[in-house]
Amino acid sequence: MSQTLPRMDVATAMLVAIDDALFSACMSLLDDAGFRVIRVKHVAAASERLPVLMPHLVIASTALVPAEIDVLSDRCVAIGAELVALSAEVDTRLLGPLLASAAERALQRRR
Repeated sequence: MSQTLPRMDVATAMLVAIDDALFSACMSLLDDAGFRVIRVKHVAAASERLPVLMPHLVIASTALVPAEIDVLSDRCVAIGAELVALSAEVDTRLLGPLLASAAERALQRRR
């Protein structure tokens, strides 16, 4: 007989279609904030994984086409995740405060 395992509510962030340099910066900042970070290369894969992983925070590239952003936005609303769009040209000095604010909003949303 199989048994359902309880879901652990670990602070999780999913990074979607984020380039390597920006991913490294985000990974470092989110890891320091206690988030488990998952990287997904494409919106299709992210759409499948969002309802399973239930991340608190989803960070997507602004290079995505509007239809892909709409799909992510709908999925984030459905699971109660905070969605943040980041440009590859974001100033790294602003990235820390931006991610800290988004992480705080994401955690507040799930309480």
